Amino acid sequence: MATIDLAALRANARMLRDRVHPATLMAVVKDDAYGHGLDAVLPMLVDEGVTWFGALDPAVAVNIVTRHPSARAFAWHLTADSELGAAVRAGVDLGVTDQHALERVIEAAESSGRVARVHLQLDTGLHRGGTAVAQWAAIVARAVDAERAGTARVEGIFTHLAEASDADDSRAIAAFHAAADEAERALGGDPRIRHIAASAAAFDREDARAHMVRIGAFVTGIAPGAGRGPADLGVRPVMTLTAEVVSVDGDGTRLAIGGRDGLLRRAEGTTVVLAGHRRRVLRVDPLTTLVEGADAAVGDTAVLWGPGDDGEPTLQELADQMGTIGEELVARLTPRVQRRVVG
Repeated sequence: MATIDLAALRANARMLRDRVHPATLMAVVKDDAYGHGLDAVLPMLVDEGVTWFGALDPAVAVNIVTRHPSARAFAWHLTADSELGAAVRAGVDLGVTDQHALERVIEAAESSGRVARVHLQLDTGLHRGGTAVAQWAAIVARAVDAERAGTARVEGIFTHLAEASDADDSRAIAAFHAAADEAERALGGDPRIRHIAASAAAFDREDARAHMVRIGAFVTGIAPGAGRGPADLGVRPVMTLTAEVVSVDGDGTRLAIGGRDGLLRRAEGTTVVLAGHRRRVLRVDPLTTLVEGADAAVGDTAVLWGPGDDGEPTLQELADQMGTIGEELVARLTPRVQRRVVG
């Protein structure tokens, strides 16, 4: 069972919003709010005054603005299967990475008879999407044509930082603002929403915040790792993952969670807390997980990860031991794992 602590979520959102002020906080809720459950997370964040949400997938963004009409939802992963017409009709803000994506959005707008809200992405060095500097003038010119034709409105201009080094990021930020200035002049001089930073850069660099920042994992108390945990950021983990004991025998104790629930085989060798003690994970099977010791009872509860208040492993601890990041561990949890909301 994954227990979702909404009090921790609310506290994280408030702290991060204060941290990035006066920039606007966009709460990124991709991968079902990082495995925490969009149905649980979204209403709390809306109630807390968050007005922008990053959804990655246009269909999720449509769901968000349909349920919460006062919210703005931003989607920037426009695949060949994305239903862009529905997104345009719902008023979703669509991030376009290149001129081909822009043409698809314009076509969807023309077909639906609505004005598409677009954000132009510049590649400032991450090389994971975005228009290259050499093609920037061309995509801006096409956006100008679309605005004049009434098929699109450039709401924002954005990038993703590579976060390779402070010096590289500083150069990227400067290049971004130069390109954004160029675009705004071509579009008639009106300022557009500029957003540069995701979680880490938004937290650390005031010069990367611009008008809006995209923060996802930090809202749910997931830190980036590499020696930096939630306490270093002032956030609290929102999810506690537990599993019941289903059998005890000479081989050890079996827990009712396994690979089909999203656990990685790499969890073997990590620990859980059961009956007040740390127990080593011996094997992750499809439906169960075997841990050492035979002194538990069927129905007892083991804690796989949590905030660490009672000596249980934290998500950060496990991610470091398994050579991954906390985001992967929570996002892999399948619907077989029941979510319980508290707080």
